Amino acid sequence: MTIQIDDQGWGTPVGGVGIIVIRKETEEIHYDIVPIELFDLENFKKKTYMDSARTIVERGFNALKVTKDEEIEICSGCIHDKSAEWLKKEGYKFKVMKIDGDAQKKGEWMFIEYLQGLGIPNPPVIVEETVDEYKAQFFYIMDWVREDPEARKPLCKTGWKYFIKFYKNKNNNKQRR
Repeated sequence: MTIQIDDQGWGTPVGGVGIIVIRKETEEIHYDIVPIELFDLENFKKKTYMDSARTIVERGFNALKVTKDEEIEICSGCIHDKSAEWLKKEGYKFKVMKIDGDAQKKGEWMFIEYLQGLGIPNPPVIVEETVDEYKAQFFYIMDWVREDPEARKPLCKTGWKYFIKFYKNKNNNKQRR
């Protein structure tokens, strides 16, 4: 059996980050979200999102009863650094690689449902993982944020340099009026 670990939403300006743990052959899934609060300025600097991702992976392994003899593939994204450390410490053998197929597709659809739950109408789906898809999703969501920036600020990854500048400029524009 093969266990795949992937993430969704790292580059999405709104919401946390989805983490999927899937047993490829049986399609058993554990899915959870690294909370948006871990992407505010203070937590983002401390990289606390990595601990949360590791906890989700650990819960997924417990839920799926992953054994040490299963093949494990984990996405190369930096959000998985502590998950990879945990896998190594626990004695799992794993490969760091690009994850695609069902793990990627199912995770992306679950993440889209999460974004819709935050109030984003019809966010573009990442299917082929092309630059154009990521750009289309990013700018669509940023247009949505711009419609009501203050009300939607708690949903944004405000620890990003992009948002530090975005909200600083919003505040400066208000003071000039």
